[in-house]
Amino acid sequence: MSEVRATNYDAIADSYDRRYAFQRYEGIVETVLGFVGSGCAAVLEVGCGTGHWLQLLDGRVTRVAGMDVSANMLTRAAATAPRAWLVRGRAEAAPWIDGAFDRIVCINALHHFTSREQFFAEARRMLRQGGGLLTVGLDPHAGRDSWWVYDYFPETIAIDRARFAPVRIIRGELAKAGFSWAESAEAHHIESQRLLTEVFPQGIDRAITSQLVVLSDDEFSRGAQRIAEASRTSGGDLPLVADLRFYATTGWVG
Repeated sequence: MSEVRATNYDAIADSYDRRYAFQRYEGIVETVLGFVGSGCAAVLEVGCGTGHWLQLLDGRVTRVAGMDVSANMLTRAAATAPRAWLVRGRAEAAPWIDGAFDRIVCINALHHFTSREQFFAEARRMLRQGGGLLTVGLDPHAGRDSWWVYDYFPETIAIDRARFAPVRIIRGELAKAGFSWAESAEAHHIESQRLLTEVFPQGIDRAITSQLVVLSDDEFSRGAQRIAEASRTSGGDLPLVADLRFYATTGWVG
């Protein structure tokens, strides 16, 4: 089994949002808005990063709050979503009182937490009766995805299988944490083919995805060399292909 590797988000905060220039994540947008709905007084995003999803929620609910362990990410979030209530903290030890929120969202962040079960217990504690938790992320155990990152940096697939849990496991952990029921569905499907020079006009930027950030320098260097060799062999600009599915799992407090 591969070790679980941590991502230093303080180091990549300034370039993190570059990913949104290539992918708008329309399916995740629709999923988040549908989950929040209307009439929610308070929504918390755990692992809010630069505030991209907080900005989406701004003006749709009475109070929006965000929490992240990275100070640099929160600095960016304060500029992106200036009306959000931002707190630095760990998902496993949230600073809010019991029943503080109607909804909690966690978008592409769950795999970075030290303990999913502790986070789910904290989320259950902070939710009011009838509230819900939404988490969105990859499931590399499903065997349905292909991605240039996995192709050219082969260490990343084992790393992701160690970091991400299958959605069926997540549902079971939500039940164990006291959620009344849980359900999963595909939220977003990326099918894209972009040229190497379009995505990386000035060389490969590791900050574009955490899968590259967690690699050792040697692992990253070998992958970059594979890309350079494939580009030369192709006789032109190398296409970078992605076929990825993001799954939404929702737990509800009965």
